[in-house]
Amino acid sequence: MVRLFPARTAAGLLGAVLFLVGTAVPGAAAAKTFISYFLPTPTACPVTSQTWGVSGVLPRDTCNGMENTSIPPVYYYWDGKIIPSPDGKYHLFADRWAGSTGFGNWVNSEPIYAVGNSAVIGPYTDMGYAYDNGPDSGDPHKGHNSSACVLPNGTYCLYASEIIPFTMWTSSSLAGPWTACKASGDLIQTNGVPVNFPPGADGTMDSNVSLVVRPDGTFEVIQRHGVIALSTTGICGPYNVQQPTNTYPANEQPPSNLASIFPNRQKHTSDDPYAPSSVEDTYVWAEDPVIWYSGGQYHVLYDYPDDRVGYHLTSLDGIHDWTDQGLAYDPRFAQQLFRTTDGTVDNWYKMERPGVVMEGGHISHMTFAVSDVDKNNQILANTNHGSKVLVMAFDGVTFDAETGVGGAGGAGGSSGTGGRGESEGGAGGSGAGGASGSWLPGSDAGVAGGGGIVTSGGSSASAGTTSSLGTGSAVVSGGSSGRGGSAVAGGSEAGGGSSGSGGMVIATGGMSTGSGGSARTAGAGGSGGLSAISQGGATTANGGGSGCSCAVDGGRGAGAASSWCMATFLGLLAVARRRGRAIRACSYGNRFRKTQSGRKVV
Repeated sequence: MVRLFPARTAAGLLGAVLFLVGTAVPGAAAAKTFISYFLPTPTACPVTSQTWGVSGVLPRDTCNGMENTSIPPVYYYWDGKIIPSPDGKYHLFADRWAGSTGFGNWVNSEPIYAVGNSAVIGPYTDMGYAYDNGPDSGDPHKGHNSSACVLPNGTYCLYASEIIPFTMWTSSSLAGPWTACKASGDLIQTNGVPVNFPPGADGTMDSNVSLVVRPDGTFEVIQRHGVIALSTTGICGPYNVQQPTNTYPANEQPPSNLASIFPNRQKHTSDDPYAPSSVEDTYVWAEDPVIWYSGGQYHVLYDYPDDRVGYHLTSLDGIHDWTDQGLAYDPRFAQQLFRTTDGTVDNWYKMERPGVVMEGGHISHMTFAVSDVDKNNQILANTNHGSKVLVMAFDGVTFDAETGVGGAGGAGGSSGTGGRGESEGGAGGSGAGGASGSWLPGSDAGVAGGGGIVTSGGSSASAGTTSSLGTGSAVVSGGSSGRGGSAVAGGSEAGGGSSGSGGMVIATGGMSTGSGGSARTAGAGGSGGLSAISQGGATTANGGGSGCSCAVDGGRGAGAASSWCMATFLGLLAVARRRGRAIRACSYGNRFRKTQSGRKVV
């Protein structure tokens, strides 16, 4: 005699499965954004309170990055760009001006050059002025918003784009001397593209500039208001403005007379309760863009300085289909951003001027200019307040593996001078990888024929084989995905969890990232239990005794999770009918990963 499956049990089970599916679809779960990939930063020296700053930034590692530790500080430091070099050391460029003049005297700042050791964190020694041939006749050292890059031939560029005309220098050594490009007219040309800045905006085209060396050997810049321009004639330009396209909703389109890649953001997405919801005027105040290439796509970070919120945009070719990827940084999340490996957390009030340190084609660290109080009105001359260049650890390998796209290697460039090198470019994304024998921005420069990122695709999961246990268990074994940037053969294949008595195992397998990381293995279920559904390889099962424990993580591949969950429901329904007993619905408990800042991520 066959007993019927109770309707209320079926309804309850269906509800549980639909709830699981609902948490897996895009938009229903909080997906990882750029801010999720910051790591605790190692300390370069023991933390100390014997320096300037409010109590929220004490104690701290004063050897990190670049700062003057005197009380009051002799210099304020701002901007910040780190270049790894063939000599095994790290070199830093920043801007400084006297602490005796107050922060408002940034209009007289001067770029400096500093040398570190074999640790990117620091300490760095200020070696003095970066150049002595700037365009300001009254002060040949003057400049602001300075940065640097590695060129395809292994030489270097240095540029400054504020308080002086946008000026580009080149040199065969990071220590200089630097030779200025001889440009006729502005380096950035409108090229017939509409660029009309709104009233109140900085109307200078060449202000607040960031540069990336493209995989094909050309050069792209982005300026303060999100206008992008290309040079196909070399680092010295000219740079011709491009008309971008985007994927933003209709109410976030930039003005038709301003070719900007910044969305006309209607509200901030930071979920910190103290973050503003309203947005200061995007095309007047949004600034500080940094552009780089990694994971097979172009990236831009930019921020709203008074709102203190930064965002992340991406494009496959650096011109078209710019896409808003959400929150990049917000200093209110100090626990997530400003942690060191010794447990110290500093609460910096401002974080601006983002910079990327590229190593092996991926971001290894970020730099920010930070201040302990509001730089606009609270850092007065000869007071206990100041600013510094802060270095922060970042998991760029995982970032590119989880957010990157398939991409080919860059176009060939001549070999460099050997050893390490860096650029705001990066390795191609996952997929078939790039062709060998090409120079690729962000990879180790100077190695002839060393370009091209290669990954082998992962094997697909085997479909629904039936267990021989005779208990109706279905086993679906996971396969490796093999997506990622660096040259790897793909991670190890994920194995299905072991079934319990009458249980069911569904293991979708982990995603093997470009770093070669192994996929997670689904946990074993208890007696009569469901082992786990592990999406994206980022979770292990919450596993457990009898009953079932379902763990879903990540926002990607959510569509497939729906199929898995439906298979779960149908499989359990079949088992229940065969065993002639009612099966209670899986008690699905949302697994929250709680960050130290208290935010919850599904």
